[in-house]
Amino acid sequence: MDSNSPHIFIDRLITELAEQPAGGLSKTQKPLMLTLHCLFPNDFLPALDILDRKLVRQLVRSDQYATSLETVQEDIFLVISASIPPSCSGSSVPFQEKGYEVRLRAWNCSCPTFTLSAYRDSQLPAKRPTNEQNQLAYSFGGTLARGTARVSPPTCKHILACILHARCPELFGADGDGRFAVSKEELAGWCAGWGG
Repeated sequence: MDSNSPHIFIDRLITELAEQPAGGLSKTQKPLMLTLHCLFPNDFLPALDILDRKLVRQLVRSDQYATSLETVQEDIFLVISASIPPSCSGSSVPFQEKGYEVRLRAWNCSCPTFTLSAYRDSQLPAKRPTNEQNQLAYSFGGTLARGTARVSPPTCKHILACILHARCPELFGADGDGRFAVSKEELAGWCAGWGG
């Protein structure tokens, strides 16, 4: 088993879950969900709670908003803090919402749990991958998982919620929900922590 096997297995699980029909938990979805729960015992249920509360916001530059999710260049997600009540639906992201910034391609979250997870086993030597897999738009582990000696990429409930939001939108009721068009200046403000 090479070092990339765990993230490839998880990618396949999420892909299979995304291919399932929406509406209720079917007999084929249940084992997939239970497997993800076994792989992420501390993060999977909180990630589902985040999705259930619709606390994931995907920020897309207004000039790219009409394009499909697979061709969007930026992959900036905000997971709103559950301690602050979510705002009513609107055409823009309210600036009062505070939360964590998640970038799936870079595989990064601004939460402390992710930071601790990312620096565990940091003394292990890095390995170079021998073959590159066909890259998905949002592959599990992002580029951080490529070529490392760690068994699995670092994760947190925010990253897990965002990858499920991006890859399984119909299953989790996020089809177009939580996607906001913002100007590039507002996007820069969000990324700088100013809230737009």
